[in-house]
Amino acid sequence: MNTPVASWQAVLDADGCAYTVHEHAAAHSVAERRTLPFPLSQAVKTLAFTTRNIPLVLAALRAEDQVDFARLARALAVGRSQLRMADAGLLAVEGLIPGGIPPVSHRPAVPCLIDTAVAEPPRPVYCGADSADRTLQIESAVLARLPRARVTSFSR
Repeated sequence: MNTPVASWQAVLDADGCAYTVHEHAAAHSVAERRTLPFPLSQAVKTLAFTTRNIPLVLAALRAEDQVDFARLARALAVGRSQLRMADAGLLAVEGLIPGGIPPVSHRPAVPCLIDTAVAEPPRPVYCGADSADRTLQIESAVLARLPRARVTSFSR
Protein backbone atom coordinates (compact mmCIF):
# COMPACT_ATOMS: atom_id res chain seq x y z
CA MET A 1 0.00 0.00 0.00
CA ASN A 2 1.40 3.40 -0.92
CA THR A 3 0.49 5.82 1.87
CA PRO A 4 1.05 9.55 1.32
CA VAL A 5 3.79 11.08 3.45
CA ALA A 6 2.34 12.70 6.56
CA SER A 7 3.49 16.17 7.57
CA TRP A 8 5.27 14.77 10.64
CA GLN A 9 7.11 12.35 8.35
CA ALA A 10 8.29 15.33 6.30
CA VAL A 11 9.86 16.72 9.50
CA LEU A 12 11.71 13.44 10.06
CA ASP A 13 12.76 13.28 6.40
CA ALA A 14 14.07 16.87 6.51
CA ASP A 15 16.08 15.94 9.60
CA GLY A 16 17.56 12.99 7.73
CA CYS A 17 16.95 10.61 10.62
CA ALA A 18 16.24 6.93 10.28
CA TYR A 19 12.76 5.68 11.11
CA THR A 20 10.31 3.02 9.97
CA VAL A 21 6.54 3.16 9.67
CA HIS A 22 5.05 -0.29 10.16
CA GLU A 23 1.64 -1.04 8.68
CA HIS A 24 -0.43 -3.70 10.44
CA ALA A 25 -3.96 -4.70 11.42
CA ALA A 26 -5.76 -1.93 13.29
CA ALA A 27 -5.14 -2.07 17.04
CA HIS A 28 -7.49 0.01 19.18
CA SER A 29 -7.40 -1.80 22.52
CA VAL A 30 -4.53 -2.83 24.78
CA ALA A 31 -5.34 -6.47 23.97
CA GLU A 32 -5.09 -5.76 20.22
CA ARG A 33 -1.82 -3.86 20.71
CA ARG A 34 -0.37 -6.85 22.56
CA THR A 35 -0.81 -8.93 19.41
CA LEU A 36 1.49 -6.60 17.46
CA PRO A 37 5.15 -7.55 17.06
CA PHE A 38 6.46 -4.54 19.04
CA PRO A 39 7.77 -4.80 22.61
CA LEU A 40 5.24 -3.19 24.96
CA SER A 41 8.14 -2.10 27.18
CA GLN A 42 9.22 0.21 24.33
CA ALA A 43 5.76 1.52 23.44
CA VAL A 44 5.31 5.29 23.65
CA LYS A 45 2.02 7.16 23.76
CA THR A 46 1.67 10.79 22.80
CA LEU A 47 -0.99 12.90 24.46
CA ALA A 48 -2.09 16.35 23.34
CA PHE A 49 -2.64 19.26 25.73
CA THR A 50 -3.44 22.93 25.52
CA THR A 51 -2.90 25.91 27.82
CA ARG A 52 -4.07 29.50 27.78
CA ASN A 53 -0.88 30.58 25.95
CA ILE A 54 0.11 27.41 24.10
CA PRO A 55 -2.58 26.16 21.68
CA LEU A 56 -1.10 22.65 21.36
CA VAL A 57 1.54 20.69 23.26
CA LEU A 58 2.52 17.10 22.54
CA ALA A 59 3.68 15.00 25.50
CA ALA A 60 5.34 11.64 24.81
CA LEU A 61 5.69 9.09 27.61
CA ARG A 62 5.98 5.34 28.01
CA ALA A 63 2.66 3.62 27.32
CA GLU A 64 2.67 2.10 30.81
CA ASP A 65 3.15 5.47 32.56
CA GLN A 66 0.69 8.17 33.52
CA VAL A 67 1.06 11.93 33.28
CA ASP A 68 1.80 13.81 36.49
CA PHE A 69 -0.21 16.92 35.59
CA ALA A 70 1.48 19.15 38.16
CA ARG A 71 4.94 18.24 36.80
CA LEU A 72 3.81 18.72 33.21
CA ALA A 73 2.38 22.15 34.07
CA ARG A 74 5.67 23.13 35.76
CA ALA A 75 7.61 21.99 32.68
CA LEU A 76 5.42 24.32 30.59
CA ALA A 77 5.74 27.14 33.14
CA VAL A 78 1.98 27.34 33.64
CA GLY A 79 -0.31 26.76 36.58
CA ARG A 80 -1.89 23.32 36.86
CA SER A 81 -5.34 24.87 36.39
CA GLN A 82 -4.29 26.17 32.94
CA LEU A 83 -3.35 22.73 31.59
CA ARG A 84 -6.10 20.92 29.67
CA MET A 85 -6.30 17.84 27.49
CA ALA A 86 -6.82 18.87 23.87
CA ASP A 87 -10.41 18.27 22.84
CA ALA A 88 -11.58 16.33 19.79
CA GLY A 89 -12.19 19.55 17.84
CA LEU A 90 -8.61 20.75 18.24
CA LEU A 91 -7.23 17.32 17.43
CA ALA A 92 -9.35 17.19 14.26
CA VAL A 93 -8.17 20.66 13.16
CA GLU A 94 -4.57 19.52 13.66
CA GLY A 95 -5.22 16.27 11.76
CA LEU A 96 -4.54 14.19 14.88
CA ILE A 97 -6.32 10.99 15.87
CA PRO A 98 -6.52 9.91 19.54
CA GLY A 99 -4.48 6.75 20.01
CA GLY A 100 -2.34 7.49 16.95
CA ILE A 101 -0.76 10.87 17.74
CA PRO A 102 2.87 10.95 16.60
CA PRO A 103 5.44 12.60 18.92
CA VAL A 104 6.42 15.02 16.14
CA SER A 105 4.59 18.03 14.71
CA HIS A 106 5.18 19.95 11.50
CA ARG A 107 3.84 23.12 13.11
CA PRO A 108 6.66 25.40 14.34
CA ALA A 109 4.73 26.53 17.42
CA VAL A 110 3.98 23.02 18.73
CA PRO A 111 6.42 21.87 21.40
CA CYS A 112 6.89 18.19 22.16
CA LEU A 113 7.89 17.19 25.64
CA ILE A 114 9.62 13.82 25.83
CA ASP A 115 9.50 12.20 29.23
CA THR A 116 12.92 11.30 30.61
CA ALA A 117 11.89 7.63 30.86
CA VAL A 118 11.40 7.58 27.05
CA ALA A 119 14.74 9.21 26.26
CA GLU A 120 16.88 7.23 28.69
CA PRO A 121 18.30 4.78 28.00
CA PRO A 122 18.52 5.36 24.25
CA ARG A 123 16.67 2.58 22.42
CA PRO A 124 14.14 2.01 19.64
CA VAL A 125 10.64 3.12 20.61
CA TYR A 126 7.27 2.48 18.96
CA CYS A 127 4.85 5.40 18.67
CA GLY A 128 1.61 6.48 17.09
CA ALA A 129 1.73 7.20 13.37
CA ASP A 130 -1.62 8.86 12.56
CA SER A 131 -3.82 5.78 12.66
CA ALA A 132 -4.56 2.54 14.49
CA ASP A 133 -2.96 0.52 11.69
CA ARG A 134 0.43 2.26 11.60
CA THR A 135 3.29 2.39 14.13
CA LEU A 136 6.36 4.63 14.01
CA GLN A 137 9.64 2.99 15.03
CA ILE A 138 12.35 5.51 15.87
CA GLU A 139 15.32 5.82 18.20
CA SER A 140 14.47 7.64 21.42
CA ALA A 141 17.64 9.73 21.06
CA VAL A 142 16.35 11.00 17.71
CA LEU A 143 13.06 12.10 19.27
CA ALA A 144 14.96 13.91 22.01
CA ARG A 145 17.02 15.98 19.57
CA LEU A 146 14.33 16.97 17.09
CA PRO A 147 13.36 20.64 16.74
CA ARG A 148 10.97 21.77 19.51
CA ALA A 149 11.58 18.58 21.52
CA ARG A 150 12.50 18.93 25.16
CA VAL A 151 13.32 16.08 27.52
CA THR A 152 11.88 16.54 31.00
CA SER A 153 10.35 14.37 33.68
CA PHE A 154 6.55 14.49 33.84
CA SER A 155 5.39 10.90 34.32
CA ARG A 156 4.44 8.97 37.42
